[in-house]
Amino acid sequence: MSARGCEVAVVGAGIGGLATASLLARAGHSVTLLDRASRPGGVCQELVIDGHRFEIGATLLTGFGPGGPLSLLCQRLGIDLPVETADPAFQVALPDHRISLWIQAEAWWREIRREFPDEENAWRALWSELEALAGEREQAVKLLPSLPPEGWKERLHVWRALTPGMLSSVPARTGAILKQALQTPFRATMARHGLGETSQRVVEATLWYLLLRGPDECSTLEAAVALQQTRHGVVAMPGGSTTLVEALSERFQRDGGLLRLGTPVSRFLLEGNRITGLTTADGETIRTRFVVADVPPEVLAGSLLPARGRWRRRARDGRWHPAQVMQAMVLAVPEALIPSELSAHCFVVQNLRRPAREENVVFVRSSPGREAQQGSGALRHLTVGRFVAAEPRGEKTPAESDLLAALDELVPGVGGAMAFHRMLGPADMEAVWGRPSATVWQTADARDWLGQRGLPHKLGGPGFLAVGEWTYPGRLIANVVEGAMRVADRITETP
Repeated sequence: MSARGCEVAVVGAGIGGLATASLLARAGHSVTLLDRASRPGGVCQELVIDGHRFEIGATLLTGFGPGGPLSLLCQRLGIDLPVETADPAFQVALPDHRISLWIQAEAWWREIRREFPDEENAWRALWSELEALAGEREQAVKLLPSLPPEGWKERLHVWRALTPGMLSSVPARTGAILKQALQTPFRATMARHGLGETSQRVVEATLWYLLLRGPDECSTLEAAVALQQTRHGVVAMPGGSTTLVEALSERFQRDGGLLRLGTPVSRFLLEGNRITGLTTADGETIRTRFVVADVPPEVLAGSLLPARGRWRRRARDGRWHPAQVMQAMVLAVPEALIPSELSAHCFVVQNLRRPAREENVVFVRSSPGREAQQGSGALRHLTVGRFVAAEPRGEKTPAESDLLAALDELVPGVGGAMAFHRMLGPADMEAVWGRPSATVWQTADARDWLGQRGLPHKLGGPGFLAVGEWTYPGRLIANVVEGAMRVADRITETP
């Protein structure tokens, strides 16, 4: 068995691991970044089939606005990315209705007046409340520890801050408003403002794509934070999220970091109550001062963490097993067939009498701007999919015909004009993402701290920190990056 050492070992080269490793290398630490896959990026991947390129996985880029997590990350690393504001951020297609979520307020209200003229006042009242809540929350967060709070002291700080009469650092009125918004399901708030069933389906579809939770499962504050984040910061860039992955990988290695791909890690080393390193699948031991994990939760809980003491008990909290998986199809169609108003992210709700979630919401991700690079002619590349409940082994929900029918709502006649198409099975998704069963959501008991769901980065004893989906279950890259910055700063500030 060989042995070597470094100051920090980061396991998993997804966005969380890349961001953490890059920040630490930039700060002068000796960092080794390991991943079992042959390329970095985790779920931020580009799939190439027969010369066609498709964006697969985490493609929604928020947090590039002033002070946003991705803007701050790029500033700290000296990275300049070619981003453009995506406007509209989303489109939602329903039977007899189609509405675009524009960033410019007047364009947004023109949509509402056209599609829901009798509900404009209800929409305005709801959006005004959400904007106010997001603003109150932003001010409160400046007075509190980073979210999610870690340890009883930080939790007590948050609780006191929101409780009037407890030497609160947050104004009593603000604390009361935020607490009420945390206790109120978003469905109740929409109903209170008088949104009709069709209008509610528009919001439901957007929340489902962002958070994989519906308005009955989201607090009003959580919905406000998520929806306002997209209104003020969705961007597009050539190559999508893979461009971000490439920029982080290059910066990490230029700053002296060691990137080791194709290197599975078998377990973490435990001495006393401290993680002191790791062992790779080929028997190599790497001794470190810190280990940071950015791996699928079921892998972290199932094999990497020590099998004894509070480590395994903590890892099992929250029942980490697949709850939602992705069904997806990729296709290339003539550019001339694509409507000019088609947004990069579209959601199709096919049945207004059912909640806009799971099989009833199909997303369509369009990838323009790559045709000239790949020389495939005037083709538009689309990823069409949905997030559905994980099925028992042996059961299979028909998907291809459903996905094509939903896409036909946006691009009539698409089924007869495809230059290329392929249904991606679970094995395909697992190969691309490197995670079991194409999982996009686990049944984690994530706490809702001021509308920002998250689990502590610290797990068990010293020497180990976690980033990525373990700490922020869901699909927003900005949340993962914010957590990565916190972990990197914690390590840098440790004597």
